[in-house]
Amino acid sequence: MTHKIEIIDRDAEVEAEEGQTVLNALLEGGVEWMHACGGFCNCTTCRIKVEEGMNNLSDMREDEKNTIRRFKGEEKLEGPFRLSCQTTVHGDIKISEPEWY
Repeated sequence: MTHKIEIIDRDAEVEAEEGQTVLNALLEGGVEWMHACGGFCNCTTCRIKVEEGMNNLSDMREDEKNTIRRFKGEEKLEGPFRLSCQTTVHGDIKISEPEWY
């Protein structure tokens, strides 16, 4: 089963397989997306802002929480931000690239 990822601030759209990470779907779909650590949850450069469809994504695991907490602070855990390398797709979503660094 495939799902749609719409990147609203880039006017782009890619397909993702059920359970595929957002990052892999973006890269396979030809969308350039920063991922300095290579997708190993050691940075936050692959972050996404989930505009719609948060319920169509995997739950945040402890390693993702710890990485966000370490680099960006506790407050970034509350809200629509996820690491694309750790987030798997289970339905259609709309995302954008957040500006926090």
